[in-house]
Amino acid sequence: MDSDEDDDSLGQETTALAADSTASAKAFSLDNLPSEFVAFLAKNEIDPAIYTVKDLPRYVRLNPDPQRTITPQELEKELGTKVEPVPGLEAFCRLSGQVKLRNTQAYKDGKIFGMDLSSGLAVYALDIQPGDHVLDICCAPGAKLCMIAGLLTNFGQEPNNSSHDRKERRLDITGTVTGVDISQHRLSTCRSLLKRHRLQQYARLFRADGTTFGVMRPSAIDTIRAKIMAGEKNDDAKERGHKEESKKRTSSENSQGNEEEALVGSSHEARKQSYMEHTTEGVGLVKRSKRSKKALMVTTDYEGRTDVTTVDGIEVSYSQEKMVPFHAPKMLRNDPQLQGEGYKYDKVIVDAECTHDGSIAHILKYETWGWDSFHKNFMSQDRLDSLCDLQRGLLLNGFRLTKKGGIVVYSTCSLSRAQNEDIVAWFLAKMKGKAVLEPLPRHALGITTAGCKRPCQSIISSALGVQSTYDGSHGSVGHGGGRGNLEQEAEVEQLCDHVMGLCLRYDPLASNTSGFFLARIRKIE
Repeated sequence: MDSDEDDDSLGQETTALAADSTASAKAFSLDNLPSEFVAFLAKNEIDPAIYTVKDLPRYVRLNPDPQRTITPQELEKELGTKVEPVPGLEAFCRLSGQVKLRNTQAYKDGKIFGMDLSSGLAVYALDIQPGDHVLDICCAPGAKLCMIAGLLTNFGQEPNNSSHDRKERRLDITGTVTGVDISQHRLSTCRSLLKRHRLQQYARLFRADGTTFGVMRPSAIDTIRAKIMAGEKNDDAKERGHKEESKKRTSSENSQGNEEEALVGSSHEARKQSYMEHTTEGVGLVKRSKRSKKALMVTTDYEGRTDVTTVDGIEVSYSQEKMVPFHAPKMLRNDPQLQGEGYKYDKVIVDAECTHDGSIAHILKYETWGWDSFHKNFMSQDRLDSLCDLQRGLLLNGFRLTKKGGIVVYSTCSLSRAQNEDIVAWFLAKMKGKAVLEPLPRHALGITTAGCKRPCQSIISSALGVQSTYDGSHGSVGHGGGRGNLEQEAEVEQLCDHVMGLCLRYDPLASNTSGFFLARIRKIE
């Protein structure tokens, strides 16, 4: 569940009630918490004192577009309050939690994003690079989505009249972000944010269940890349012709230098040609073959609900039933939605649906909204009973859609062990040999992290197929039927230590932030 509720962009509901949150926080007492929520906190070893921490700061992200940004000093002057850049988190600033952004000129002009620190850390953990294709599961209300789309652009370069710079600019926008959420209302907020910040050309949205969503990254982008590279090839050929003429008029020493340069250029062309030969352009390529002098052999096989198509000896497949996007820019609207390993995502973020207990401002608002709605939205027993299964399903599907070598980031705004360390430990046990947990970059320097909780050993044992007994807290591995031997017990212990050492937790008491959890997983098989 996206924890950027304080973006001031969630629509009329947040606008109408935002003014009440400060009053609620001042009047709040632990005695006001519903008994069922107190029981939930006790069961999940969450200290209720986190809800008594006052004056938690809020965070904003400065727009990276140099034409639409503001400096911390300028923002401080406009807001009349201290604005502090966050060390290690580019463009993030910390300010008083009492500041309301909606009516400020900087917010209206799109110069700042209201964005919680947790969302920013989750995005930075993806290590997004130019040209990446990113999947955001449970993407609403969209602050992360906008940040990802912004990182896929190249705001720092202004195109000039040279063809090279224009091509570089176009290549920079061939990365994409795909957002998935089950709520149409919240997807509408995502779309509005993308348009407001002029980032809609890099993103597409789907209304779908994140546990079963199966649309791969846009293959239509390959056509755009190939066209750009084909144009580059023609330009390079002309440039080599000019160089050859120049060689004839230069000294032998200069000629030798030019020959070395030609060798480098030849290697570069070989790499681009190899890329062209291994790039499958799907329907667009097949259509162009009708006008091509070279015949293109295309055969189509139908098996169940999947088409298997061979193009120049490369086999690709795609679902016969295309999913209509909730939003897509023109260049991605008619994407053929090809399937196959070559069309999986480079990076996937699973900001999973959760109980929201770490989102302090969100919880305190129920003092005004009413605890009955809190029970309905988060504490109903049916929801709690199925929540961990949902989180496992979201993580498994996100991993399935990630290419080999790609990164999956799992995050929640809960402080429950069952929704965090237990989910990650179970997943690693199930995906043994296919996934590894990686250290997270500690971007927010100067912000203390909270200690991670030890995963439930019986959950790990079950995932590994090891019999165990459970002592009611952290669990212990037994030796039922001789299966739980010392090696297996050591493996479970090692995995527990691994999760505790490599995941990150933040909470109001230790970090003076809202509560959230992060894990980064690398797909190795």
